[in-house]
Amino acid sequence: MYRPALLRGASACALILASLATAKAQVSLPQIVVGAAQRQGPPTTPPLEKTDETIVTQKEITEEKPPETDTAKLLEHQPGVSVQTGGGVSGLPAIRGLADDRLKIVVGGVQATSSCANHMNSPLSYTDPNTIGRVEIVTAVSSVSKGGDSIGGSILVTPKSPVFATPVVAPGVVGPGGAPASPIVAASPYPPVPYLPLPVPGTLRFGPNNEVLATGTISAFFRGNNNGVGVSANINMANDHWSLLYNGSWQRATNYHAGGNGDKVLSTGFMSENHAVTLGYQNEGHLFTFRGAYQNIPYQGFPNQRMDMTRNRSYSLDALYKGAFEWGTLEARAYWHQVFHKMGFLEDRFWLNHPMIALGRDFGYSVKAEIPYSDQDLFRIGNEFHGYRLQDYWPSDLTGFTQGFATPPGSLSRPFANVNINGGQRNRFGTYAEWERRWTTQWSSMIGVRNDVVWMDTGPGQSYTSFIFPNTPLIARANNVAVNIFNAQNRARTDINFDMTALARYEPEPGSLYEFGYSRKTRSPNLYERYTWPVAGPFTAMFNWFGDGNGYTGNLNLKPEVAHNVAFTGAWRDMSGANNWEARISPFYTYVENYIDGARTGGTFNTFPVANSYIFQIMQFRNFKAELYGVDGSGRVKLHESPEYGRLQAVGVVSFVYGRNLDIGNPQYCLPGNGLCSVASFLIKKGDGLWNLMPANARIALEHQIGGLSMAAETQLVAPKDHVSANKGEFTTPAYALLNLRAAYDWSNMRIDLGVDNVTDALYSLPLGGFDLTNYSRNAFLFGRNAGLASVRQVPGMGRNFYAGLTVRF
Repeated sequence: MYRPALLRGASACALILASLATAKAQVSLPQIVVGAAQRQGPPTTPPLEKTDETIVTQKEITEEKPPETDTAKLLEHQPGVSVQTGGGVSGLPAIRGLADDRLKIVVGGVQATSSCANHMNSPLSYTDPNTIGRVEIVTAVSSVSKGGDSIGGSILVTPKSPVFATPVVAPGVVGPGGAPASPIVAASPYPPVPYLPLPVPGTLRFGPNNEVLATGTISAFFRGNNNGVGVSANINMANDHWSLLYNGSWQRATNYHAGGNGDKVLSTGFMSENHAVTLGYQNEGHLFTFRGAYQNIPYQGFPNQRMDMTRNRSYSLDALYKGAFEWGTLEARAYWHQVFHKMGFLEDRFWLNHPMIALGRDFGYSVKAEIPYSDQDLFRIGNEFHGYRLQDYWPSDLTGFTQGFATPPGSLSRPFANVNINGGQRNRFGTYAEWERRWTTQWSSMIGVRNDVVWMDTGPGQSYTSFIFPNTPLIARANNVAVNIFNAQNRARTDINFDMTALARYEPEPGSLYEFGYSRKTRSPNLYERYTWPVAGPFTAMFNWFGDGNGYTGNLNLKPEVAHNVAFTGAWRDMSGANNWEARISPFYTYVENYIDGARTGGTFNTFPVANSYIFQIMQFRNFKAELYGVDGSGRVKLHESPEYGRLQAVGVVSFVYGRNLDIGNPQYCLPGNGLCSVASFLIKKGDGLWNLMPANARIALEHQIGGLSMAAETQLVAPKDHVSANKGEFTTPAYALLNLRAAYDWSNMRIDLGVDNVTDALYSLPLGGFDLTNYSRNAFLFGRNAGLASVRQVPGMGRNFYAGLTVRF
């Protein structure tokens, strides 16, 4: 049914690209700053950035768009960042081993919550790489102004901003008595507003006086391994003060093939489309934008979950104001986001189906100000509110589909809807204050405090049936008892959380920067962790965003997680003007009180009642103590540069994290899936591994550029993963190495990208891939008995993949 749409989209893209092939060169986009002045420095050698944050620039996004379909994957090249496997556009990013809800992820100001018991619609899945202007990755030891209700850092995605025809110069920010902006303000410039200067020969202009400017890009991509195709466009119409920007994309892919023998990895195909329109107005240092976005994902496979996404539609609205005043800068934002999410089975998993539905709604506001109090002092204050509503239910079964149940004579097995989260609500009200001071030319500091009040509640749950028959299975009886106990309790909970950050920076000389910091960060449980009430059988397996195949049940008595983060960072850069090299290294340590993890209840289940089935555990969310430590770093060195041969440089990124649960034992000889690991065995030898931590890994690349031609050869090295969570039955994975090649030619108004990933077609297991449940379930269902156990494996990575991209600018 999607083939005609695909052909129409490809044909339309080809016609548009052909018509624009003669367009003249696009003018580069200089920037003005609304607010603080830019830090001064040698024009060819930018100053060192803050060490607690990493910026993924538009240049990096442009290079990664051709091979990647998932926004989360754009971040994998950054130190300390890894991505847990999800669907084709729904990976879960992790920063230094802390992932998912432990991160604050904001897309264009909208704080979208995963409205799915499997977290299939993760926050980054609501944006496409084509729509992104830049991404800011903030570590856990960071300012309180950039994260609340999180313990692992922040990912702040800025969509492409509207472009204006002429610059409207903002009044500069001054200190008391009209003093110029202090150096400490320059270290934290206000987000820039892009513009195009007047007039430029060859640009597309309209109107009586050519006052309307049109700019944009149109791109098409092809990815060979999974027959992936995609088209995207950015179109901007603007005059001096008004701008209208459209961002759109569509992409589709089939199941990808693993390396080596090239077997298909089932449940990895997907289709998605994204559209966003932004209206902007700027005048004398004030910017207003109103953005509306729509997403439709008709289907998306998830190999490490028991179900797939069969529909995901979302709508979002975001209104923003930025202004510069004599006293400082002000930013205010309000947003609303709604999603309809449906799970089921794609045809490569099962032909039977029974839907599971979630309806989610996010809304809120934020107000923040930066106030330069003196030449040395800068204050930041802010207030924000985030509300979330969730209805999660499984419709009644009127078809007689009775997986996991026996049908009583003369009655339906599931006459009522199974209501898991009934009108759940989670609200957060946060306020923070931050003080940054430059004490001397070498020393500066930042200290901040934050308070977040989180209150949540939900209505009574409901099981499929309240009737108990003589032949009603034990699973149904247990869940009936559980929901009655759940409904009889007071379910309202309120958490009062406190965060703080203290940082000290030392710059002994230009090109050297040292930073030491401590932060206390807090996260309250999500609705599923507190309010999931089923306790028995395969039903618990539907509440699992970890990809381990086990079942999970909630806990009303969970306490908020509290993380104590310590990090030291050293950064160095060649300041001779030649910009020959730079390096950065950052060891870190995190101790977490009340870490929320799964504890074995003693209950087990198997998906199919056949001999020698794999045994899955039933776990309850509980609080533990945990620790994580490691180091990450990055570097670059110029190897050669000349007019005849261009520039050759080597770049590298390395990351290592080790984590363990200090309350759960790590028993030896406890093999996943054999059902022999008792609850008592986890009371000895404390230090079980935390789930899904990326082993030590590095990326080393040689990059060459001459004129508009750029080429790179990259090696990705990953160590074996041998410290795993025996508690959850996590698999170990062997070491592997991948070779990736890419080339791009950029000239005039056009860019061509070509590349191949995994050149040697290596067969490897994704360290963060999780249990390949689709492969196991399909074989066990079709062939029974030992076929399932023979199919037990980690989700394998993609084999050799050729890709190409074409972009036309106007």
